[in-house]
Amino acid sequence: MSFHNIAVSDKTAVITEGKQYTYRELNEMGLQFNFLNDDKKLVLLLCKNTIETLSAYLSALNNHHAVMLMSADTNAELLNSIVNEYKPYWIIGTDLFDGYRQEGLIQERVSASNIAIHKDLAILLSTSGTTGSQKFVRLSYENIQSNAEAIVEYLNIDGNERAIMNLPMSYSYGLSIINSHLQAKASILLTEESVMSKTFWQFVQEQQATSLAGVPFTYQMLHRLGFLKMDLPHLKTLTQAGGRLNEKLVKVFAQYAKEQDKKFFVMYGQTEASPRISYIPSDRVLEKAGTIGIAIPGGELSVDPETGELIYKGSNVMMGYARCLEDLEKGDELNGILHTGDTATIDQDNYFIITGRMKRIIKLFGLRINLDEVEKKLESEVQASVACTGNDDKLVIAIENDQHITNVQTSVEQYYKLHKSAYKVIVIDLIPRFANGKIDYVTLKEQCL
Repeated sequence: MSFHNIAVSDKTAVITEGKQYTYRELNEMGLQFNFLNDDKKLVLLLCKNTIETLSAYLSALNNHHAVMLMSADTNAELLNSIVNEYKPYWIIGTDLFDGYRQEGLIQERVSASNIAIHKDLAILLSTSGTTGSQKFVRLSYENIQSNAEAIVEYLNIDGNERAIMNLPMSYSYGLSIINSHLQAKASILLTEESVMSKTFWQFVQEQQATSLAGVPFTYQMLHRLGFLKMDLPHLKTLTQAGGRLNEKLVKVFAQYAKEQDKKFFVMYGQTEASPRISYIPSDRVLEKAGTIGIAIPGGELSVDPETGELIYKGSNVMMGYARCLEDLEKGDELNGILHTGDTATIDQDNYFIITGRMKRIIKLFGLRINLDEVEKKLESEVQASVACTGNDDKLVIAIENDQHITNVQTSVEQYYKLHKSAYKVIVIDLIPRFANGKIDYVTLKEQCL
């Protein structure tokens, strides 16, 4: 993916709380990062939702380097282990690393190392749920380009769009918002503010944001803070991805969008697919609320008849994983076919329904228990956040409010016919989540087992 073709435009590219930047200015800002080098290098970008981070990302891509994106507040121990393993040539971030010298906004490696990087490798993104891991998804220029084009097509993004971007840049969903809107020569409202802050909504209203993206947790918060009663005439598109949103809430927001002449898109994806895989067309969200919709333009979905696994085929499927430095030299290992790890069924209209994760299965007394299905069922019963973990000895259900204990116990025994000795319900202050809003099942298991 290259943004050279839009660099000469005087159209507004980015709006921050303090300033507006044209595409030309954004390109010129990137020149302050001296990424000029004949050899392909690895750039580690410690991301914040700032103009500096964004211009560094674009500059590194335009100079055909490989960009590893991580959150600026990543655990220091993990960050150091990744720097030691992958030996990036340049680091953009605040903390100075051993073996690097600071030059302006950029840190350069003191002792150059001859690292072979595949010519097609564009981006390295951490897989969701692996905050303690050195495993990355390897994405090519074609991967991110094709996915950006597909998103532009099905969301109908044009140059008049002004997307509020508050999701982390290092998160594939957030990055796809940037890529698709720059692809369409649209404008991005860049902020680090949360939807919970008043200044966020002031920014949305002052800059007339036309679209808002969120993970399930975002929409739970929006519902609580009275979003449905806000006066937001310019906001025309709502998108949701990053995990399963409670079906009742999907319908609430779909109904709101219908009444307010807005569009609400529910989407499904994985970082391994750059990241969009499917979407529900906005005019069918109400009737198809329990599905993940249909494949994105250019993509193809199917269900393996033997395993029930959802298989995706498309030019946005990653090259493969990187677990160590040597893996950066590898080419495309998947040939456009992704085994999602999700199980699914297909309805009569060829819409796909996720039934669970292949690895989120426990066996109790010989009975296969799909933890995702249990979560989904209990959430619909108690209308509150539920997180399930466990092993082949016990199902563990975590909730955040003790008023739901009896309801949960009754539902578990009614639907799954489990004896009291086979499960336990635990009340915790907060279900642990990653920065992207997804449940941190590793931490949950540590807290509950």
